[in-house]
Amino acid sequence: KDEYPNLLGTEEARLVAEHTYDTCQYLMLLSASGKLNRDFKKGLGKVAYHFPCHLRNQFMGDPSAQLLGLVPGTQVTVIEQCSAHDGTWSMKKQYFELSMKIGDKLFKGIKESEPDLAVTDCPLAAIQIEQGTGMRPVHPLQAIQEAYGT
Repeated sequence: KDEYPNLLGTEEARLVAEHTYDTCQYLMLLSASGKLNRDFKKGLGKVAYHFPCHLRNQFMGDPSAQLLGLVPGTQVTVIEQCSAHDGTWSMKKQYFELSMKIGDKLFKGIKESEPDLAVTDCPLAAIQIEQGTGMRPVHPLQAIQEAYGT
């Protein structure tokens, strides 16, 4: 959405970027226009939502947290801390302990919120969260699927 138009500098790249959405961002657009099915079958309880770096850097707000918040019986706590996975950096033996130390604010935030469910859009952050908290996070769309009862 941001880099390709800048790198390519073409009208086509700009046009594609203008019509590209994060999945939860798109679902929130549907919600705003009254086109999102809100026939949720069950609430999700207390949700700890990790707001990942790649979404913060797109300056589009937190559509995943907003989407989760549409589900009745759901209380979302947004935790905006770095997981310190950083691609393959935390997977290297010499950096693993440091990555876990850096991610500790996130892990503490999740634990302190006492969630029924941990959620993140980032599969790499999910690895760190599971290692740091013992909870296996799900993607927001998996949580929404659960709320629909499917």
